[in-house]
This record gives sequence, structure tokens and C-alpha cells, in this order.
Amino acid sequence: MIERILPAPEPSLPKLVNALQLMTPHDHLCLIYESLDEWRLAVIPFILIGSKRKEKCIYVADSHTIDQIREFLSQEGVDVKALEQSGQLIMLLESETYTKNGSFDPDKMISLLANETQRAIADGYTALRVTGEMTWVLRGLPGSDRVIDYEAKLNRNFFPKYPCIALCQYDKRRFPPDIIIDVMRTHSKVIIGGKLLFISAQ
Repeated sequence: MIERILPAPEPSLPKLVNALQLMTPHDHLCLIYESLDEWRLAVIPFILIGSKRKEKCIYVADSHTIDQIREFLSQEGVDVKALEQSGQLIMLLESETYTKNGSFDPDKMISLLANETQRAIADGYTALRVTGEMTWVLRGLPGSDRVIDYEAKLNRNFFPKYPCIALCQYDKRRFPPDIIIDVMRTHSKVIIGGKLLFISAQ
């Protein structure tokens, strides 16, 4: 059964961006959105906050193009070219990460994240910040049915050990309700309806 949902306390978190500013390395969030505005109001600040905190940021694109992400960031005054040239911001496709070689392996993806986190720290960044679009799951590639197992393994084997903060993106319009419920079960912090919610066991 899904756990009790607690809203972020008021007035300390009056807006989503304020809530995102309180997130720290080892936090594992998910975004469940139903419109471009909901998506943009969570994802773009998530990257902006990381860039200001001297964190290395990785964006994994799928349903949006990399050029679209660059444009959205540019509209917020970000010098995207400079961030990319410095190595602080890396834009990747899901085929370069989640489904490299045509299939999805949770353990290999976790190993990739661990290596990227270690590399970020070695390069002088304070943490790794990563966000990925999860719509690739719907294409049914080999291993994609293990995505919930992957989310759970992240909680057990990755986030307690590595200074990484992640935001997994799920389009509620495209995913079946049972997957959305499982996604919420595997994230202690959920952004939905433009608000940050905490999933707390009863």
C-alpha cells in the first residue's frame, strides 16, 4: 500500500524552487508531471541550482531534445555554452546512458552514476546532480521492465554512498497508473502538481 503523503511544511517551503534549494546530495527525487509548464518549473530550476552550487550537472534527454533543454536554460539567463565547455554541464541521450547497447541493465547504470560521481568530486565539484527523462521505458527495450528495481537499487546501493542528487522525470500522461504508483513508492520525495511531497511510511 502506498505510504502516507505529507506536504512540504509551510511557510518554510512556500514555492517549489525554495523546496528544491533545500535538497542536498544523497537525495533521490522524482517528478511526475502532466504539462510542459509543470515539467519546466521543476527541471530548469533543478539544473540552475546545481550550476550555482558548483555541482557537476548531467541531463539525460529523451522526450525533449538537447537543443530544447539548451533553449529553456538560455531563456533563464544561463550561459549554456560556457557551462558545457567547462564540463560542468553535460547533455546526453538516453541511448548513451540508460539503454546503451540497446538494452537496460540497472547495475550497469548504477555503476555509470557511481563513476560519474567520483569523477565529479575528483574534478573539484561539490557533488553530481543528474536528471533523466524516463519515457524511454515505454519503448519496451530489453530490461526496461526492471526500471522499478533500478529505482529501488539506487536507494539501497547508490544514494547512501555517493554525493549525488537526482531527479527522475515521469510524464503522468504516458505512464500507466500502476507504474506511477510504484515510482512514488521508490522515491521519498516526489514533485507532483507543482509541489514537493514527502512520502512517509505509516
